Amino acid sequence: MKYIYSFIFKTIFMATLALTNGCISLTDKEVTIEKSEQITPKWAQENWQSTDHESIHFTFKKNDVYNLNLGIKQIQAAAQIQTSFLVMEKVQKTLLNFLPASSNISNKERNSLVNELSEAVSKNRLTINFKPVLPKAIYWEYRQKDTDNGLEKFYVIWVLLSVPNSDYKAALISTALTLTKSSSSDAVDLGQNILQKMTPP
Repeated sequence: MKYIYSFIFKTIFMATLALTNGCISLTDKEVTIEKSEQITPKWAQENWQSTDHESIHFTFKKNDVYNLNLGIKQIQAAAQIQTSFLVMEKVQKTLLNFLPASSNISNKERNSLVNELSEAVSKNRLTINFKPVLPKAIYWEYRQKDTDNGLEKFYVIWVLLSVPNSDYKAALISTALTLTKSSSSDAVDLGQNILQKMTPP
C-alpha cells in the first residue's frame, strides 16, 4: 500500500509540475500582431553590427513601448546619445585583439593591460565628441503577451545607426594615444604597437 501511495504522490507531483511549466511558457510567450515591414530586416536583432567601406552600422533596440509615435521620437533621441557608447564599445573589442597572446604574458599582466585599456576607453568615451548621427532606418513590431495581469500589448522598436569609418578610426587612434600616456610601460608599449599597425608609414 505504501508503494501505491508513493506512486500516486509522484504522479500528482509530476502532473502539477508539467501544468506549472506549461503556464509559465504560455505566460512568457509573445505573439507579433503587426510589423512595419513584411520581412524583418537582418539588422533587427540584439547587438547587431556591420561594417562596409564607408561606415560602421549599429542597432539600438527599445522594448515595451506603448505609444508608437512617442516611442519612435524617444528612441531616436536615445540612439543618438548612445552613439558614443556603441562606437567605443566596438573600439574596446577591436583593441583587445591587439593584446599579446596568452602564452606570451602571465594572467596578471594580461588583466592589468585589460584594465588599462578599459580605462582608456572610458576616458575617450567622455571626451570624444561624435557628430550627431541620424537614424538610417527604423523598424517596429506590435506584440502581445499573456501576463499575470491579463493580455499586454506593446511595441518593440529597432533603430539602425551608421557612423563614418573615419570617426571610428579617429576613436581608435585617440584611445591608443591615451595608452601611450599611461604610467604602465606595458600599456605604453601596447599603445605604440597599436599606433604603428594603424598608421601607415
